[in-house]
Amino acid sequence: MSILSTALFPPSAPVSCARRVIHFMVKPLAGSTLLACVLVFSSGLSWGQEIPWHLGRVDGAQAAPSAINTAGNLAGPHPVVVAVIDSGVIASHPSLEGQLLPGYDMVSARNNLRKSRSGNFSPDERDAQCGERLFSGSFRVHGTEVASLIAGNGVEGVWGVNPSAKIVPVRLFGACATSRHDLLDAIAWAAGLPVKDAPDNLHPARIINLSLSGGYALCGDDLQRLISRIMEKNIFVVAAAGNNFQKSLQEPANCKGVISVGALDAHNHIAPYSALDPRTVVYAPGGGPALSGQDEWSVNKLKVASYEANFFGQDRPSSQHRGVGTSYAAPIVAGFISLWLSHQPSKTPADFLNEMHQFSRQVEPVAACASCVPRGLASLQVMKGS
Repeated sequence: MSILSTALFPPSAPVSCARRVIHFMVKPLAGSTLLACVLVFSSGLSWGQEIPWHLGRVDGAQAAPSAINTAGNLAGPHPVVVAVIDSGVIASHPSLEGQLLPGYDMVSARNNLRKSRSGNFSPDERDAQCGERLFSGSFRVHGTEVASLIAGNGVEGVWGVNPSAKIVPVRLFGACATSRHDLLDAIAWAAGLPVKDAPDNLHPARIINLSLSGGYALCGDDLQRLISRIMEKNIFVVAAAGNNFQKSLQEPANCKGVISVGALDAHNHIAPYSALDPRTVVYAPGGGPALSGQDEWSVNKLKVASYEANFFGQDRPSSQHRGVGTSYAAPIVAGFISLWLSHQPSKTPADFLNEMHQFSRQVEPVAACASCVPRGLASLQVMKGS
């Protein structure tokens, strides 16, 4: 998904939504545009259920052409914290049990139906309304779905790339508009920097996932300064390239030092909705329309922890193949980096770029970008400590 209010960004900036692969603009306020077998990670490791297609296989059978092939890689001994800055996370989902650390609601009072920032990082209620704007159900569960791709515990077959990772949820948007100020505060807080009137983050992230897009065509000085500051702490910032149908990167993916992530279909082709820019660092499975054939990856959507309404309109946890977009490709990369850091915690963002050849494969270029040399995320060797 790529959903940031452009109250946060320039009024003319488009906002793209990864889940539905649509392009839309909303004006809620005058003068602003808003936008094979699965590894069981426990004290005793075993192989059991089906592995999501995007993680690869362990039985020697053919994996999806774009699978990242981490299914046989166990996490290392070093704990890794990943911040998910998004719509909030529903902590009660069984696939996220034991995976979450204390987070924060960084939506400012004027845009917050709860009237203030707080430690309640859950999304707004189903069908919450801010003025005439109705909160989309797909937006509401977006953060929960993203978190599950990073660290899902395997319940109902929802496995994250690294189930040993821990998630710090930071809520950035809800039924009302958000702001650029909230974005900057959310990133700073996730990184362990002080934020006025907010408690200290006792679990600073090593990786910050931003499954959102839609800002300036050039990275703003305020955002670039902050990203440069946290990169000095060797914190990784992973951002969705955006679903703007082969246009250039926007904020935050276009900021220097950010690991920008485009989307691939299961056949290892760049998804037509993905941004297309030579600055895109890496591509990862993001899915799309169902593919022909009987292969397990023909579903071409990522299995995520989500929620849907039951007969009475109440939330019911679900696990479904419904993840589509660069929003879902980004957490695949964030989870991969967390797995890598669990073995080699001293690695830096610069190391990731320098060692890309060790965990990427060639992706067929697209004629629309002659200068693009796309690489797809793939574990080409068993991860281990240095």
